[in-house]
Amino acid sequence: MSSGEKVSSEDSSSSLVTHTLRNNPMCTCGSPASLRISNTPRNPGRSFFGCSKYNSQGLPHYNYFKWADSDSGHEREKELVKIEINSLRNEEELHKTKAEFQFQQIAKELRRREEEVRKREEEIRNWMEEVRKRDGEIVKRDLGVGCQCRNIKLYLIICILLYLYFSRSQ
Repeated sequence: MSSGEKVSSEDSSSSLVTHTLRNNPMCTCGSPASLRISNTPRNPGRSFFGCSKYNSQGLPHYNYFKWADSDSGHEREKELVKIEINSLRNEEELHKTKAEFQFQQIAKELRRREEEVRKREEEIRNWMEEVRKRDGEIVKRDLGVGCQCRNIKLYLIICILLYLYFSRSQ
């Protein structure tokens, strides 16, 4: 029976058939397992999967067997646990990614501010150099003015001495 065929049974619900046909397992031989109905006294009308090559003339068969309704709750619970674990892993990865992104943003902001500080330091160095140049010019001017003052004082002293000398001699 292929996965597209319909199975009719009074005991089998249509949702079970739809679910099992959609999730048709594979036999260990590689062919899809067939959905069959048990006719044993112990499990009458119960659906199961078996090797599609079972009881084929001249073909070896495999001993694949699985109840269609067995462990469906347990299997579903396992799947839900797997999904929850993956969800938690994804959430943890998301938190790590967010933290890494925030770290990168902070590092980027830090680099931007460091560059800003470097530029301001350079501006201050240039300003200080300009102040030193102007200060040197002022000192030179002061020295020049100081020299001129001394020269003027000497000139005045000489003039006074000459005046005194000539005024006494007359």
